[in-house]
Amino acid sequence: MSLTFGSFVLLSGLALAFAAQVGIALHAFTGNPVKGLLCLFVPLYIYVYARRHKVGVWMMRFWYLGIAIFLVGATLVS
Repeated sequence: MSLTFGSFVLLSGLALAFAAQVGIALHAFTGNPVKGLLCLFVPLYIYVYARRHKVGVWMMRFWYLGIAIFLVGATLVS
């Protein structure tokens, strides 16, 4: 099985979004471990947390970029 360009783009976007989410969660863990767990496991809590912190705003831009790359990859694969 070979990796096509579309699937490479799709997986790259997924990896970038996941890395950004983990980065935000690690930032949340430094302040409050409960908020870090919420960022990792509760859908959309990452958005609420990121809006309140300057570092989170920058990491959310990478998260959005990862989602956009993921969507481009999904379009190329289909």
